[in-house]
Amino acid sequence: MDTYEVRQATDATLGWLARRKVRRAQREGRTGLLAFTRIPAGTRSIRYKRYVLIKEGRRCIFAGQPGIQIPRWVDLPPGGHELTFSVSGGGDISFTRHYTLNAGDILIAGCHTTYSIKLFDENRRPNYWYIGILH
Repeated sequence: MDTYEVRQATDATLGWLARRKVRRAQREGRTGLLAFTRIPAGTRSIRYKRYVLIKEGRRCIFAGQPGIQIPRWVDLPPGGHELTFSVSGGGDISFTRHYTLNAGDILIAGCHTTYSIKLFDENRRPNYWYIGILH
C-alpha cells in the first residue's frame, strides 16, 4: 500500500533549475505553479514505473515520469484552486488540497517517489510531497 507525506517546500528541496525558474517568475511577477519530480527509474518492467500527476478538476496540469525530469511552470490565475496530487504505478495514492493564490504567488509542488523491488512491499517508504506558496 502506498502512503504519502507532505513536507514544506524549501530552497534545499528544489534543484538548481527549479530555483532558476522560481527567480525568473518572481522577477516577471507571474502567478502559477512550479512542479517537479524525483522519480527513481528502477529496472523493473515498464508497467511498474511511477507516474506523478497534478490535476485541477479534470484537467491534468502536470505529469511526471521516470527519465528526464525537468521542472515545469504552469500559469494559474489568482484565486482558489483545488488540486489533486497523485502517484500511480505499483500502488496508487492521491489527495486533494485547496490553495488560494494572490497575484504574484508561486505554488511549489514537488514529489519524490519511492521505488521498491517488491511490487507489493509492505515496508515501502512514503512518497514525499514538497508543497509551499512563495509570496
